[in-house]
Amino acid sequence: MKNKKGFLLAEETLKIIIAVIAIGFLVYFLVSLYFSAKASKETEQAEETLNFILSEAAAGRAGVDVYNPKNWWILFKDGELCICEDNNAESCEDKGICLNNNGFSLESPIKIENPPITLNIGQTNKKITG
Repeated sequence: MKNKKGFLLAEETLKIIIAVIAIGFLVYFLVSLYFSAKASKETEQAEETLNFILSEAAAGRAGVDVYNPKNWWILFKDGELCICEDNNAESCEDKGICLNNNGFSLESPIKIENPPITLNIGQTNKKITG
């Protein structure tokens, strides 16, 4: 009889271990799915913001308010205006977006923190400042 009880205990333990492993994989999958969607949303916001900045500059506006993506950077890289997750132009290739600057440039990198931030667009000198 003792042998039979020991066998049932081992069988139940194995089921619990397999269930815990399966739940762990499910949690990992859901977390990675969440962060993938979040990164995609921020990249989309960055592209929309950059298009908005450049269209307002081309329309002759003196300033523009920027709201998203929070804690990203507006940079100038190789003749393009970029919005990147880090203050590093090289990171724009992986985590950011760059577009043709239409003749406008930045005096220095601008961080989008505590939105909205107001960017000043110099139409005569073609400079965007924060």
